[in-house]
Amino acid sequence: MSAVLSPCGSYRYRLERDLGLFGPVGAFIMVNPSTADAELDDQTIRKVKGFATRFGWSRVIVGNVFAFRATDISRLSTVSDPVGPENEEQLRRILDDAENIVCAWGALQKLPPNLRNQWRTIVTLAGASGRALHCLGMVKDGHPKHPLMVGYSTSLAAWPLPSD
Repeated sequence: MSAVLSPCGSYRYRLERDLGLFGPVGAFIMVNPSTADAELDDQTIRKVKGFATRFGWSRVIVGNVFAFRATDISRLSTVSDPVGPENEEQLRRILDDAENIVCAWGALQKLPPNLRNQWRTIVTLAGASGRALHCLGMVKDGHPKHPLMVGYSTSLAAWPLPSD
């Protein structure tokens, strides 16, 4: 278990969990980190680990569109840099390290309007790394469902990028 946090602890750029299996490495890219760290899992990370185990992954890496740690997503609009100064570089490394990439940030409407296009960074980085993007289904706006919103019987599918 490991995590890359900012020195102040306000940003979590990367979280890793070894699943004790022999298989590919996978990554989940979600909206923003909550309370999980190098030692503790939160509800979302427990669900992600459950999916990763079912997919036969040896390790799961978690990154986020926004690295600012908050249990309430509305807090993203209250900080000057919700993305975080090291997030793009860490996302690039996650995409390089993982063979399977699952986008899972949910509907954009929950974000302030000025933050709703940040997901495009993931698409750009994935394109540059040659990685295909997957999801666990899509919400009405075409964005990938969050793992807490789907059952373990959900299969991975290619994510057809929304037009907006």
